[in-house]
Amino acid sequence: MNIKPNPDGISLAIVKIWPDHLFTEVIESTVIFTACSVNYLAKAMAMCQSALDHHPDIALVILLVDKKRPITLLDRRVRVLWAEDLGFPDYLQCAFKYNIIELNTALKPFAALKLLEDYKKVIYLDPDVCVFSPLTSVLSSLDEHSTVFTPHALSPYLGPGRPSDQDLLRFGCFNLGFFAAKDSIDAKMLLTWWHHQCLDNCFYEPQLGLGVDQKWIDLAPAFFDGVHILKDPGLNVAFWNLHERRLNNSSTGWLVNDVTPLCFVHFSSFVEADRDIVADKQTRHAPGTRPDFSEVGDVYRQYLDSAKKSVSVDNMNYGYAQFDNNLSISPSLRRFYAIYKEGRFKDCSDPFMATGPVYIFAGVNNLLSFKPAVVAHANFKVTSSYSREQRIIATAFRWMLRLLGPDRYFILLRYLAHYSSILNQTDLLKR
Repeated sequence: MNIKPNPDGISLAIVKIWPDHLFTEVIESTVIFTACSVNYLAKAMAMCQSALDHHPDIALVILLVDKKRPITLLDRRVRVLWAEDLGFPDYLQCAFKYNIIELNTALKPFAALKLLEDYKKVIYLDPDVCVFSPLTSVLSSLDEHSTVFTPHALSPYLGPGRPSDQDLLRFGCFNLGFFAAKDSIDAKMLLTWWHHQCLDNCFYEPQLGLGVDQKWIDLAPAFFDGVHILKDPGLNVAFWNLHERRLNNSSTGWLVNDVTPLCFVHFSSFVEADRDIVADKQTRHAPGTRPDFSEVGDVYRQYLDSAKKSVSVDNMNYGYAQFDNNLSISPSLRRFYAIYKEGRFKDCSDPFMATGPVYIFAGVNNLLSFKPAVVAHANFKVTSSYSREQRIIATAFRWMLRLLGPDRYFILLRYLAHYSSILNQTDLLKR
């Protein structure tokens, strides 16, 4: 596959068939890549520009997980690879059964494997990452190890607030906004195993122990050799580890805890409009209590402002959110499709067709949606805004406890924990 910007700055993929190399240029030793849909393209470009400021000789690739459309990238140093050209197996089927977050994460290990055909070292960074200094510890770790991962935190959480130690048990020990791999047998074995898990089970279903691509890597140190857990406090700084890390801008650059160079910050749940807010998805740091994080956020805002001027997309809508008649695909339909994909829909090559069996199935079973789907995952901050609904549900459960008694009520709740995932509701739809 050859990917080039045209003279007008329009980045389009010129499709060839695998296993051609990704790029016809001279093979470079290291590539940094990210994955996003077009709505995050400016953030991805900001990440790339921050990385290029410290690694001008490293290749930068954005994997665009969306339907192809014209885009303008003024920075010729960044290459674009469209996901539909990646050779990902059952791509359309996965684009239908997964929501936008799940699909983006599902492609990461496969993309890393493909990039290792052309590069000796592959580094993944989420699109909402900003690089503040060279990735020295990452690159040196890859000299000695096959794969590199970073924990969410390096010390326990103390006192009230979220996230907590228990939250890490739900979301995973390692944060997969970063990982790195080198061209080795051990790395390819891990990436291949991870890819197959993501191909089938890259769902966000915490009640099933699934956290998209992330939770799987909890198993990697036990299953594979060459896995290195890099405990560098300058890596992957984010709201989930600010309890143990303070930032300051010294004469030699940004430091963590006055000692370690700040390498990159993961601005997950970043509130661009308010510099005092650390992140939406946390309760440990009230607005205005972390001026050090606000200052690095100001640096990130400068990159975002520059990136927005270098990117243009005519249509920002996610291409896999609707059937081909523009009717929205509901989250429930995606899950029921996943249940029946290998059965009744096995021969359906394009589930997005409004004349196809999936659409007919959705109509018969009241699964068609006439409004845009809600994709955001419920979290410990979002759920607190549903106090009225929670009171109603609590009243209903209080009556169930009285009717069933404590023993049968306990058994019912155990079953509901299982049945709360649509993936376990295989007996719900009979038609």
